[in-house]
Amino acid sequence: MTGTGATISRRGPRVAAALGAAASLGLALYTSAVESMPELRIYDGYWMMLGAAIAVALAGPFLWHMRREWSLPLVVFAAVLGSWAPLVLIAVRRHMSILERLKGARYLMAADVVGAAIAVGVACLWLAIRKPDGR
Repeated sequence: MTGTGATISRRGPRVAAALGAAASLGLALYTSAVESMPELRIYDGYWMMLGAAIAVALAGPFLWHMRREWSLPLVVFAAVLGSWAPLVLIAVRRHMSILERLKGARYLMAADVVGAAIAVGVACLWLAIRKPDGR
């Protein structure tokens, strides 16, 4: 038996968070592939994933030095903002109504599923790679 100074293994929860991230980001990738319309050259899910990856890659180094509890909501916000930004930029570039473009992406391309899966996947990934003590 160990004394009162025993440490609890943190590997299990981190592995579970990594598996959750893989499942969620896999769902986003699968939904992007299934719901894309190559005949119309509409790939909203892929654009959302690329935008989220760029936003997290840009925000990650700044948020890495913060405590995990404070950086988690900010990195998820960056992922959500980055996932929807390409669709807004496409609408602006094509002189479309932004709300109509987002509604169309939501109904035709399952962008709501992709966006939610990206947010959950980034949160789980952040929890998997960041230790609770902030390192």
